[in-house]
Amino acid sequence: MFSKKRTYQILVAIVGISFVIYNYTLKASVSKATDSYIIFPISITLLLLFAFIYIKLDKKNE
Repeated sequence: MFSKKRTYQILVAIVGISFVIYNYTLKASVSKATDSYIIFPISITLLLLFAFIYIKLDKKNE
C-alpha cells in the first residue's frame, strides 16, 4: 500500500484539504501560539514528507 504513488497523492490531498478546513472553521477557536507552533508546522511537515516520498517513488519507477 505504501509503495504506490497514488497513496501519497491521496495523503497530500487529505492533509491539504484538512488544513484548509481548519483555517476556515476551527482557527478562530484555537490560540495563536498553538496555531503557530504546533498545527502549521505539522501540516507543512506532513505535506513536504508525503510530497518527497511521492517524488522519490516517481523517480524510482522511471
